[in-house]
Amino acid sequence: MKAILPIISEKLETVFIALTLDTRKGEENLPVAVRINQNRRTIYYRTGFRCTIPDGWDKLSKATGKGTNRGGELYKEKEMQLAIYNKVKTSILKLQGKDEFTLEKLKLELTGKSKGNFSDVWQGIINSLIKEDRIGTANSYTGALNSFTKYLGTNIAFNRIDTPLIQKWIDKMKADGLSNTTTGIYMRACRVAINECIQEGYIKATQYPFGKDKKRGDKNKIVIQKGKSRRDEHIDIPTIKKLLNFTAPENWSKATKAAKHEAINYWMFSYLGNGLNLADMALLIYNKHYFESGETELKFIRKKTAATTDEDIEVIIPINPELNKILKKYAAKPEEGKRVFPKILGNEKDEVKIKKLISQENSNIKDRLEVVCKSLELPVKISMTWARHSFATNLAHSKLVPEKYISQAMGHTTKNVTGGYIGDFSREEIFKFNSLLLATPK
Repeated sequence: MKAILPIISEKLETVFIALTLDTRKGEENLPVAVRINQNRRTIYYRTGFRCTIPDGWDKLSKATGKGTNRGGELYKEKEMQLAIYNKVKTSILKLQGKDEFTLEKLKLELTGKSKGNFSDVWQGIINSLIKEDRIGTANSYTGALNSFTKYLGTNIAFNRIDTPLIQKWIDKMKADGLSNTTTGIYMRACRVAINECIQEGYIKATQYPFGKDKKRGDKNKIVIQKGKSRRDEHIDIPTIKKLLNFTAPENWSKATKAAKHEAINYWMFSYLGNGLNLADMALLIYNKHYFESGETELKFIRKKTAATTDEDIEVIIPINPELNKILKKYAAKPEEGKRVFPKILGNEKDEVKIKKLISQENSNIKDRLEVVCKSLELPVKISMTWARHSFATNLAHSKLVPEKYISQAMGHTTKNVTGGYIGDFSREEIFKFNSLLLATPK
């Protein structure tokens, strides 16, 4: 396509403006707009007029009101477009004269519209994440925003964002017993929202509340703390056997016993199933591989990496006797294409609803396992995450399993295009390695 030259363009200090076409949507009939650029950021102020390219734009550009380019009505339209351009220019100069120019303030000057407040920007980021199908991140950011508004309010103006305000939020969370891990997750989401506000010109860079290291001069800034390492979130094989052999107290109701034993067996399936997370477990299906293996193996592509890597990371779960017991009691009858554990999601296919259901089930399992651990007098509170870490840790501690197998069995990315380990380890080796998950340590 022929380059589109602006009718007029100027540089006003650090701001570049031009009367041109807005080509972002690639339409045939393009809107005329004043393009404003500063520090590699661009906004468009549309004039309400459209032109075809190249003919319509060429005619508008060349209309002079004289001679062969007289243009008649087209020249009058060009004068109207130039008047709008001059309106934008005047607004820029006005803001620059007061040393208050930002692209956001210019938009407010021209349209009377603004993003409203800090929470609005944050919610806008969440909405964008949902559109990109990044539901997990969106849920995390939503939790952080809910905490922010709970402690600080919903209508926080941009000029109030600073170190003391964010520190006030942190202090309130700590007073309520929130962990450093949760606080850190919330702060990282907040940091993204603040960076967005700075880029959009809603707040000044001097308001930025976060620093990297107080020892290096960030004494008045907030350093986001790291949570406790999850490397310690595992239980050994003797403890796992206590869970496996748990007998509910007689005074528990039938429904309570059933719920607690289901939680234990879901956890145990995750542990024995290569540490697969609940999302992969909920979406696990009886596929062709299951039947071709004589109903002795389940195969899936790990959900967490499926959308973020070009590798085909296949995970094979050898169905040992203990896993088979769990399947017979809690899984659906084998039918190709059907979910193994339909109770978790039913037939739900909507990504947003699936995330919510999995999150709720994770929470339910954690609560039920906490009661079980208390009944067994175990000094830990385990969750589904512990199953994955226990799988890796216990196989590593056996010193009989190659590190490569542990990594590939868990669906970690590799340098190979075919990231699955089908060709790397034999069927006999896979079953042998996983049998060590319940073997008494020597």
